[in-house]
Amino acid sequence: MKGVNFPSYIFASLVAGYVMLGVDLMLDGFLGLFGTYRGYIELIKIWGLFRGMEDWIMAAGHTINSVVLALVFVHPQVYRLVPPKNGLFKGLTFGAVWHLIVLFVLVITAYGGAKFMKEFLNIPLKDHISLFLLHLIWGGTLGLLYVPKASQ
Repeated sequence: MKGVNFPSYIFASLVAGYVMLGVDLMLDGFLGLFGTYRGYIELIKIWGLFRGMEDWIMAAGHTINSVVLALVFVHPQVYRLVPPKNGLFKGLTFGAVWHLIVLFVLVITAYGGAKFMKEFLNIPLKDHISLFLLHLIWGGTLGLLYVPKASQ
């Protein structure tokens, strides 16, 4: 993609995904939050395609999601539009907006009949709060580590 610092994007997206998952694992139960990875594993079991490998699929899918979805953040037009100028706060803003977009898509698809999304929408409130915080962590890490090309 023209205008993207590709090595920085790959590094930042991989680390941000790792940090997000690591925080979810290591802070499982902290203040009654986090540990959403268990819910993801249970949701993956709905498909029945990866019996016995759900934890690996969850981790791989999470990493792939981080790399693919970070493309939105590093796209030069999006990166310039997200306030403020500071990378960390730019990433936090992006993480918050991203979470709202995820919720919007989740609600539309769940009420449209998607079984996976219905299950996901009905997770406990503490998990929704945890996911919001985790998206802030993901976005903040992404913003902190991504170094745009000099022209941005």
